[in-house]
Amino acid sequence: MKRRIWTWGIPVVFSLGGIYAVAKSLGSFRALAQVHPVWPFLVGVALVYPVFAAMRGLRFRQLLRDDQSWSVTVGLGWLYTAACQVLPGGIGEVSMPLLYRNAPGGVPHATAAMAVARVQDLLSWLVILGIAGFAVSALPATSYYLLGASLLVTAVGCALVFISPLRRAFFRMLRPIPWPKLHSFLEQLDERLRGMVYDAPSWISTFGLRLLSILSYYFALRGFGAPVTFAEASVGGALAALLLTLPVQGIAGIGTVEVWWIMILRLFGTPWSVAAVAAVGVHVSLLVMSLVVGGLSFKTSPRLLSST
Repeated sequence: MKRRIWTWGIPVVFSLGGIYAVAKSLGSFRALAQVHPVWPFLVGVALVYPVFAAMRGLRFRQLLRDDQSWSVTVGLGWLYTAACQVLPGGIGEVSMPLLYRNAPGGVPHATAAMAVARVQDLLSWLVILGIAGFAVSALPATSYYLLGASLLVTAVGCALVFISPLRRAFFRMLRPIPWPKLHSFLEQLDERLRGMVYDAPSWISTFGLRLLSILSYYFALRGFGAPVTFAEASVGGALAALLLTLPVQGIAGIGTVEVWWIMILRLFGTPWSVAAVAAVGVHVSLLVMSLVVGGLSFKTSPRLLSST
């Protein structure tokens, strides 16, 4: 019962708080009824996002040295993307180990791939933020605390993935826990991570993913009236990715994702009401596309599940 409250109750509270903040930014929910989407940009989202989600499957294929069919690879990326968007608190990430629990290497192999992919995403976003870092100087002082916390989380994750002695030292700290299966899992995870972190093809795919995700953000933001440049969409995507490392997420990100995007758009001088409309628009459009590709994945995921 307590686990259910933590899994769903806390995200519900965050969603309600975020919705209240969005309402204050809008001034009135009637503002949403007056939105006139720019459809050519939204068509761009519809074209780019499935490719982005499919490339996630390609990256897992590279990390796992997987020889599944390409249809299964695409379906995996689509299903994983939908799970990450819909489930609260990063729970969607565990869809990868669950799908590969019966495959060669099993859960440790898939968990290692999941961890490496997550770190690759964060580091590639930091590169993007560094390239377009001219916009960071516009951050309000309070935002630096949030970014500092998210960067700390990122640094810890990167250290555990890339620095083997540190990772093994952390795993040794867990040895007093009387759970042999856990220690066996951690030993296998350590071995798998060492073989994945410097996989060159997956890093190339990661930066391809960044281009596609920035395009998705750019098209969605422009489609809902935010006059952002491609550079601003790049910085915004990087900041959003870092802020989403914080354990402050609503159900399917509802409310909380909008708050992050409102804060980000305000950096570029976007008026409150316009920022709120665009924040709602970008989240809804990407959430809808995630559900669409997730639904399409069920044509291939049964074969994935049966083959693994």
